[in-house]
Amino acid sequence: MLRSQESVALFETEERIRALAKARRAGEMEAAVELPVTVAGLPVEAARATASAFAVYFDLINLAEEVHRIAALRARERAQHPAPIGESIGEAVGLLKARGVGTDTMAALLRALRVELVLTAHPTEAKRRTVLSKLQRIGEALRRLLDRDLLPRERTEVLGMLQAEITALWLTDRARTTRPAVTDEVRTGLYFVDEVFWELLPRIGADLEAAVALHYPGLAPPPDWLRVASWIGGDRDGNPSVVTEVTAETLRLHRGLAVERHRRSVQDLARRLSVNGRHCPAPEALTAWLETRRPLPAHVAYLEQRYAGEPYRLALSLLAADLEAASEEDMTARLLDEAPHRARVTAAEIEAVVARVAEGLPAVLAGDRVRALRRQLAGFGLHAARLDIREDSGRLAATLGDILAGLSRDRDFAGRDEAGRRTVLLALLAEAPPKASEIGALALGEAAAETWRLFRLLARARAVYGAEPLGPFIVSMTRGPADLLTVLLLARWAGGGAGLQIVPLFETLGDLDAAPRTLDALFALPVYRAHLQSGEDGQMVMIGYSDSNKDGGYLAANWALYRAQESIARTCAAHGITLTLFHGRGGTVARGGGPAGRAIRAQPPGTVAGRFRVTEQGETIASRYGDAALAHRHVEQIVSAVLLASGEGERDAAPPVTDAWREAMDAMAAAARETYLDLVERTPGFLEYWQAATPIDELSRLRLGSRPAVRRAGGLTRSAVRAIPWVFSWMQSRFNLPGWYGLGTALGRVDGGRLRDMYAGWPFFRAILDNAEMSLLKADMGIAALYSELVPNRALATAVFTRIGSEFVRARESILRATGHAELMDGDPVIQRSVHLRNPYVDPLNYLQVEMLRRLRALADPEGEEAARYREVLVITINGIAAGLRNTG
Repeated sequence: MLRSQESVALFETEERIRALAKARRAGEMEAAVELPVTVAGLPVEAARATASAFAVYFDLINLAEEVHRIAALRARERAQHPAPIGESIGEAVGLLKARGVGTDTMAALLRALRVELVLTAHPTEAKRRTVLSKLQRIGEALRRLLDRDLLPRERTEVLGMLQAEITALWLTDRARTTRPAVTDEVRTGLYFVDEVFWELLPRIGADLEAAVALHYPGLAPPPDWLRVASWIGGDRDGNPSVVTEVTAETLRLHRGLAVERHRRSVQDLARRLSVNGRHCPAPEALTAWLETRRPLPAHVAYLEQRYAGEPYRLALSLLAADLEAASEEDMTARLLDEAPHRARVTAAEIEAVVARVAEGLPAVLAGDRVRALRRQLAGFGLHAARLDIREDSGRLAATLGDILAGLSRDRDFAGRDEAGRRTVLLALLAEAPPKASEIGALALGEAAAETWRLFRLLARARAVYGAEPLGPFIVSMTRGPADLLTVLLLARWAGGGAGLQIVPLFETLGDLDAAPRTLDALFALPVYRAHLQSGEDGQMVMIGYSDSNKDGGYLAANWALYRAQESIARTCAAHGITLTLFHGRGGTVARGGGPAGRAIRAQPPGTVAGRFRVTEQGETIASRYGDAALAHRHVEQIVSAVLLASGEGERDAAPPVTDAWREAMDAMAAAARETYLDLVERTPGFLEYWQAATPIDELSRLRLGSRPAVRRAGGLTRSAVRAIPWVFSWMQSRFNLPGWYGLGTALGRVDGGRLRDMYAGWPFFRAILDNAEMSLLKADMGIAALYSELVPNRALATAVFTRIGSEFVRARESILRATGHAELMDGDPVIQRSVHLRNPYVDPLNYLQVEMLRRLRALADPEGEEAARYREVLVITINGIAAGLRNTG
């Protein structure tokens, strides 16, 4: 590509840099000296082309690995048939049966089973949607080349198409020209719902039904046990772009997708089910329904005449007409006005007719497409994905404070402590609510008025379209019961409180420790218990992996999360309340990432109980769901782990966590936290070091998403910056600090024999060390030293980098001692080899990034044309490093 689209000279430059990087990795000192000199001498255009070459290389290598993985999975499944492959749903159900899980226990597990995948738009997807689409087409071409039945001319055609797509990829700008709007992000999320999840969910449902039928005849899971939700367009926390009108438009886009997909499915079924009523009489209920719908719409009446005696075709054609009429509705306008209105059609109405159709058909016809349609109706309804709403507790309190002041009820609500606000709220909840129109007429500040409009929108959506389109209302930075009671009061006053699922989000270490006390106090309130009874799903509690890590470091955060899950589960059990834990995980180890199945099995025993909700964030959406086969594998691994973690036999088989192990974790977590805080909080100048030794300032400028990099105005500080760019910046600069720092000192507090016992016998501890091994292997102190050289204060740079480097050595040695490995990731040689092979190709991108940062920061005009050219190269390196390490934030 460099030869054909750029020049031979640029190709030779790239090859020279590649050879030097490989030689440096091989230990050749001359190459280590020459590589930075060569990069420093590159004109900006040569730097751009070289960075592009390595970035595109990783895009293509990642695709090739994925295609190989799919082929290996298919070969394994073919070789083991009819036995299920490992970590599949079939294997999990079979294991539960073999471990003695009886029919009654399995029936209870299936009744409780709820798995929900929640898409979010956190700004960690470094690629444009245009680039993602091109990569998808290249992947499809690679898979076609594996088809042994391809004719020579067909193979030539595929190779030609492949070359054309790669050329187009090379010539496409990787940087976004504008920051994406929220609705752009909504459409990106719905792209995955449409292209992947729509067919994936019924297939996973079929897998579970088949496994249960084989091992537990007579049992079946509920139809809606697996669902998709989204935060995109509903997550207001710190994103001023998410306003009421955007949320209304998001609900319209969700419904529009579902209505159109169901319309096409129903219409396709109508054409296929050309069954004559004489041979297969329609059930009386179906015939009666058809009669109630007369006179038929003109086109349906025409079909009845043309295809006389085909009642199934007629019924489905009428449903398709209903859905077509629903698609023409201006839902956004309906949501934003208050005129009386009723949705044209509901999922329940469609399902009732499809069920009557299935009842009258032979079993062979009622299966396959009809069953898939019914699963899609159950899983997606007419909303495609439930839309969660998230808002910060402080803003909610301020909104209610403005309203109460306007109503002359309380002049200082937001300024009261937790107990004071709770007292006011309980009194207000016991009173008749004021009229919504009275609140709407108040002269509220813009922030309070906007939040009130949101609650009115939610009430309107529930009244017109039902509760199904809406997920829970999540309260960020929950500190006490008053934060949740505030949502309950505002929802009631807006007219939509009944059945609203209000979810506390515990994020910081202090909030995680206080979570059981918060919930205990909340559940003791009769008004809140009565509210829970208005819903159907008990209490959902969200725990945040990102801010807890930024707050206290890797080990302390993981231990706090583990203990919080245990105590939250005990608190809910003591109050007789069904618990669903919602895991706010990210893509990297520092933000709760890592293999999903391993993470679920590492959760405290008894905390899953068939219920699992997790965020799929940023680049993980594209990497896990960009291909249908890989998406199936990822979701089946999640479901397999949920089933095994929930099965009675699995819990009995798990070794107990001893008091000695807990005491060791307490000591290690405390030591790790102190080590982490000593660096990031108590080291003078650390903030200056971070801003200079990582590309955090440049990352905050990138147009990766609609959400700002910081939660509030006032610049880049550790407390204000979001956890995602915090992790992203350390990953780009190869420190990877949030994924391991403090671990070396902590592990050194416990003897090696105990560490090895804990690693062998405690899935939680094993997952912590396995994930940290990955972080350490992807980190590179030699490359990180290049970034440290960017720090102007050389004494500060030396002091901080020496501390980080020493802790890195301690962490590496301690983990090897605990795991018994000779080298990092010996337990997973495939990943180990992949990282080692990738490193020499990631390194040039880091050298180029450091050089561009050095040039950019030396400019007199950081906003001029020359700066723009340097930033273009920086964007390419950011994309390339993220692709090479297969992580962003």
